[in-house]
Amino acid sequence: MTQKAKRDAARTELLRLLRGLDFYRAWRIAGIKKTKGDVRQEDLDQIVESGAAFLEHFDTAGGQYNQILQSVREWYSHTFSDLCVMMNTGSAADMSEIRQFLTRFRSEVGFDFKSEAGLIAKTIRKALKAGKITKESDYYILKEIENDAYQAFMKGTDFDAVSGMLRHFENQ
Repeated sequence: MTQKAKRDAARTELLRLLRGLDFYRAWRIAGIKKTKGDVRQEDLDQIVESGAAFLEHFDTAGGQYNQILQSVREWYSHTFSDLCVMMNTGSAADMSEIRQFLTRFRSEVGFDFKSEAGLIAKTIRKALKAGKITKESDYYILKEIENDAYQAFMKGTDFDAVSGMLRHFENQ
């Protein structure tokens, strides 16, 4: 496959994922409007950038375009983790609203949010199986999880093992 064909395939995948990202963004903005009546810039700063912004980053990234795609994939994983935490710690109304969002997402966007959220879990499994972190990109994914006190991916001994691998990687 030529470099242009690889980039075109990555762009096509990015566009598919950005449809879901924009659906989520619109849902969050609607929730803020419902709660506050209006949406301010500081509210928007707490929500993921628009799909158009990611697409612009991709189109200007040169040979580093895959980093933008990777970033959007990571966003799905982190956001799904956040949604799981909210469903497990929030009110019954919050749980219902999130479940409705996930159902609408699947029917309107055409794929399942959860199915796109597997990157972090896959990275954790890979590191635990190998007993070490081998790639810098994996390090950053796992470091983000370690820093998130509310993450839903690891607990107990797995968390401790990954933390140890992170320290080892940092000391290399």
